[in-house]
Amino acid sequence: MRVRLDRRTLLRSGALGAAGAALPAGAQAMVPPALVVFDSRVAESRAFAAGFPLAARHDLALGPLALRRRLATLDQGRVEGLTGWSDWVMLRGAARGQGLRPTAERTVAAPLSGKRHLFRWSMAARS
Repeated sequence: MRVRLDRRTLLRSGALGAAGAALPAGAQAMVPPALVVFDSRVAESRAFAAGFPLAARHDLALGPLALRRRLATLDQGRVEGLTGWSDWVMLRGAARGQGLRPTAERTVAAPLSGKRHLFRWSMAARS
């Protein structure tokens, strides 16, 4: 399925991403996350990443090896993401090796990209 990406579609995806991707108030501090992980091939995920203008970002289209390197150099802080299931499973394993643990996880509808849903998640350093 091909999604037409114009201004209206991008604005809609931003509204859907912001409304559907919110985590409980305690899970998202005022401080931007150390890293935002997204997939530029998915409209909702792109819109999600745009919601964190001050955070470092990692596009999953760059591949898993690049993300593993990035996680290895990541200092303390939380990692936020909106990805597909298989990417989330891979990320959890890589992050555990770097001392991060999942703190929140939920499904989010993804009507613009034609996917049934995506996974909105958060990770932080073990305390």
